Amino acid sequence: MLFELLTKRYPGMRVWLLQRVTAVYMAVYVPFVMGYLLINKPHSYVAWVELNSACWLKVLSSLFFLSLCLHAWVGVRDVFRDYVPNTMLRHGLQLIVEIGLIACLIWSVYIFCCF
Repeated sequence: MLFELLTKRYPGMRVWLLQRVTAVYMAVYVPFVMGYLLINKPHSYVAWVELNSACWLKVLSSLFFLSLCLHAWVGVRDVFRDYVPNTMLRHGLQLIVEIGLIACLIWSVYIFCCF
């Protein structure tokens, strides 16, 4: 049943499912990190550096920002499809948003991997 919904017969279902999966991941990640910070309470710069040097947190945070960018892309794409009737303007605006999201994603991965 699920595989049938994800075929070319229903092209919007994959994007819909992508947005729901990313929303679930973000909804789980945020309370988890908030709880972790409440329990461990880093009070100094050194404590923050130690906290953010954990490999598992870097991976989870990178996945969070990937999910955030994918979720935003789907949402903005749908808003542009609904409210911008001019095709050229819609594609131009979508290109600007996509470039911005890719830049933010690269910047976040750079921050998590290099620092």
